[in-house]
Amino acid sequence: MLVIGLDIGTTSIKGLLIDENGDIVFQSFEKVTMLSPKPGWAEEDPLQWWNATKKVLSDLSNFANEKGEKIKAISTSGQMHSLVLVDNRGSILTNSILWCDQRTYSECTEITYKLGGEERVISVLGNAVQPGFTAPKILWIKKHFPTIFQKTYKFMLPKDFINFKLTGHIFTEPSDASGTALYDVNKGHWAVEEIKELDLDISTFPKIISSNEIVGNMKEKVARELGLLPDVKVINGGADNACAALGVGVISEGQVMISLGTSGTVFAPVENGKPDTNGKLHFFEHITPGKKYYMGVMLSATHMLNWFNEITNEKNLAKINENVKSVPLGANGVIVLPYLNGERTPHNDPNARAIFFNMSSSHNKWDIYRAIFEGVAFGIKDSFNLIKAFDTEIEDIRITGGGSKSKVWLQIIADVIGNNVKSMITNEGAAYGAAMLAYSGYSNTPVEQIAEKWARAGKVITVNSSHKATYNKYWEIYRELYERNKDLFCKMNKSLEANIP
Repeated sequence: MLVIGLDIGTTSIKGLLIDENGDIVFQSFEKVTMLSPKPGWAEEDPLQWWNATKKVLSDLSNFANEKGEKIKAISTSGQMHSLVLVDNRGSILTNSILWCDQRTYSECTEITYKLGGEERVISVLGNAVQPGFTAPKILWIKKHFPTIFQKTYKFMLPKDFINFKLTGHIFTEPSDASGTALYDVNKGHWAVEEIKELDLDISTFPKIISSNEIVGNMKEKVARELGLLPDVKVINGGADNACAALGVGVISEGQVMISLGTSGTVFAPVENGKPDTNGKLHFFEHITPGKKYYMGVMLSATHMLNWFNEITNEKNLAKINENVKSVPLGANGVIVLPYLNGERTPHNDPNARAIFFNMSSSHNKWDIYRAIFEGVAFGIKDSFNLIKAFDTEIEDIRITGGGSKSKVWLQIIADVIGNNVKSMITNEGAAYGAAMLAYSGYSNTPVEQIAEKWARAGKVITVNSSHKATYNKYWEIYRELYERNKDLFCKMNKSLEANIP
């Protein structure tokens, strides 16, 4: 028996073919392209996700068929917050506005005002309303494209759109719904009263079912096209960060996941947590029943690295890592503020931008690469410290995501946060957690049992105490860079907006 875990990511669609022991027998991925029509905007075409998903599923099914194996279930993870709109025929009405898009600052203010202020918003929704979330995107569409808004039959999130294309059924689940800013974290369902107060129609929101619940069988026509049997079960799935945490076994209080992907996240499950009244940390539903989690998010982690790779035309990651390792701690005095497209935790500032500080003609590109690695680690530390301030016991830190394949980056993160961290033997991020949900939903096995069996931690990266002390000094400068420039960020972006037709 085989199952598939899909991840509908920002830069690629990834699929894993997994056996009953949690071993990866085959994998496939297809790249997708982000569009940025204006500064701070980020969009993608959902049909691009669907076409890439079909290619990935075809690859996986072809492999299974050649081996004479049967694929029994598929589950999906997906980027949180990103908005998909379809009409009553299921046709896409516009590009998806992504989680990292920063255009909706005024809609965030509007929502907060209409719902009675930030204190009430956080107490009900668990989070301050931020530009990346789904709710302000919906209001932005309503304001700027009323015709599209009127035609909208359902609002969906990326993984739910793919499940809809596979089965014809529209559902979501708590881990993704809680990231919309339209979900009541206390009652565990859509925030019905708040949705009414925003003059939105609850019927346009998908029904919420459990993460490991069956959405339906794959449509016969789609199954035939992809070389799959029509009785393949499609399991609901979960938000990418929650799936990634499940995939590395971070499901209990005392555990922490650091995900070093396009964005950088710090994820800590809690039994009886409460929202951050300062609105800096997110407070969402976990995949495992009854669990919630704190999460801090920096918007540009490996995205910052990939952006610089395009500029330098460096594609050999082994070469980059080797040269970064040879640069002294502190990058010869260069500090990078990695806020390419605004920043979420801890600043919630869509106007924030990247800074390359203290550069001179003596520096080379490897100094800058090291400074990028360190700048992202400083951003991780911001979130990590906020979580520790909630008296959260931290006993087991696990790192996943594409960036975690860099040993030098792992060491930098351990030294910067001042804690030992664990790499993972199976380090395939959210797609692996989605595969756990697929197996759970098909076999009716609790996800906790599967995580205990499948998630295997690897090497422990030990903190270098002398590096920790030095990095604390650099981190203070890093923090001050934002504070001294935040008004200038705002002034510059307002000036740019005034000149954009």
